[in-house]
Amino acid sequence: MEASIESSEVESQVQSNEMEFYVVSPKKFLILFLGTFGMYTVYWFFKHWSQYKKSTNEDMWPIMRGIFSIFFTHSLFALFEMKYKNKTGENPKSINYLATIYVVFAIGCQICSMFSDNGYGNPITLYLGLLILPISCWVLYKAQSLANYASEDVNGESNSKLTGLNYFWLALAVVFGFLVILGLYATAVGM
Repeated sequence: MEASIESSEVESQVQSNEMEFYVVSPKKFLILFLGTFGMYTVYWFFKHWSQYKKSTNEDMWPIMRGIFSIFFTHSLFALFEMKYKNKTGENPKSINYLATIYVVFAIGCQICSMFSDNGYGNPITLYLGLLILPISCWVLYKAQSLANYASEDVNGESNSKLTGLNYFWLALAVVFGFLVILGLYATAVGM
């Protein structure tokens, strides 16, 4: 029932080609996602919802949709599909299953993280949490490809250069990564 309400809500919200989304080049997306160990995801969702809000004047809080992305993933991906259809007149290959994969793995990552933080199943739960990262990356990469295509910037050329702020976040992620590796080492040697 919730899915049908969500679907009709999305259809009623979008009646024109005016909706806009965040465009980013595939290379920059991969650098930021992998370089920040997936923390880029919050910003990625925030930017998509922020652009959508600006273009449609819909009353929403993009930052909350970025933080609580698992609740809004399906509707965002449906909007990507709708924009593609509005631009091309053709139905894209559905990415709804990708939204489901993302939500399931995001929840799985949180569960593994909670177990690991409480000392249950270490180091296996920690490694499982890290293994989920490439799957989330693949899902969001595919969704971004559709968003770029629907926005008529397939290669994301309008947002392909790394900025000073991007480098700052990447540097913080390197420090975080070092601490994770140090923690893994400490766990492995029994410190």
